Amino acid sequence: MLSSIMLVMPTVQWCELHTEIWGEIISHIDVLDVMSFSTTCKSLESVCKTLRATILKLGSAILVTCQPDQDGLWTKDDLKTGKFGLHDIFNALSFCCVNEGLQRRIWLGGKGDWLVTTNTSLDLEVLNPITRTKVPLPSFGNNLSGIELPSYREPNVIFPPFARDVAHVILSQTPSHTDGYEAITLFSDGLLAYTAQGENIWRVLKNPTDHDDNAYNYYPKVLLDVIVYRGWVIAVEEDGDIFAWDMSGPDLTPVHVPTPETTPSEEEVEHVFYLAISPSDQLILACLYGHVFGHNSNRNKMVWNEHDRFEQLDSISMFGFDEANVTWSIHPL
Repeated sequence: MLSSIMLVMPTVQWCELHTEIWGEIISHIDVLDVMSFSTTCKSLESVCKTLRATILKLGSAILVTCQPDQDGLWTKDDLKTGKFGLHDIFNALSFCCVNEGLQRRIWLGGKGDWLVTTNTSLDLEVLNPITRTKVPLPSFGNNLSGIELPSYREPNVIFPPFARDVAHVILSQTPSHTDGYEAITLFSDGLLAYTAQGENIWRVLKNPTDHDDNAYNYYPKVLLDVIVYRGWVIAVEEDGDIFAWDMSGPDLTPVHVPTPETTPSEEEVEHVFYLAISPSDQLILACLYGHVFGHNSNRNKMVWNEHDRFEQLDSISMFGFDEANVTWSIHPL
């Protein structure tokens, strides 16, 4: 009797559900799932529009952020559950989302709609939180230059004569690029490591103070930011000195690049530097002037960045690099 009843029951397609039922479903899911629903078929797209559900379009201006607490520190709950913020810049809307790929993982950098994340064992991945695509990066234990992973679980590596903390991972190309990803890890105390799709290793770039006599360098140049520009890795040091490594050459020894004049507005004002590439493919150096925190409470963060030390930003100077004349000029803000 039961089987005969089941046979005559009509089959209802998902897209044929009543709008009220869809409204109840959509109210319990985040904005990423709504976006997935809306792209499934025309019927579901029409339902989302009828309900005035927020639909984020791929390729639109979206900002992805972590969920820090009011003191600027990572909350254990958000790190555990993989919470993150998604912000629609054009419509001024913000959403809280959850992605299992971010659970118990620290953010180290990103580009476009891709993030670089790690656990405390430094198993680095490139993640797209919207499509949920994950691409692993090479292990730091598989390299050509003597990097070792410590036996204890901390986000750092051992590169003689001491351990180096991870500061940032710069993703110059994402896995969506024709040639695949390209990344640079910036450690404390001037250590740089480079990798690209298909290399399966991290190549260590020589610090400007390194010597060829294998002598330990206890006072390396401390690098604040790094970028890949036309086949060169370019980094700026804390005093504004700029160095470049030719990634196509056999020897990853840096060359010095001329430095623009940067003068703080006051003696007590400190400065930090950023590197960027303009829409016209010009190398840009930004110098930020400001006052530092009286006490570095931000050092409680899982990953410390030298750019985080400002309590008050006073002014910004920007310079564009003229390759023909090998000089810098003021770049309009």
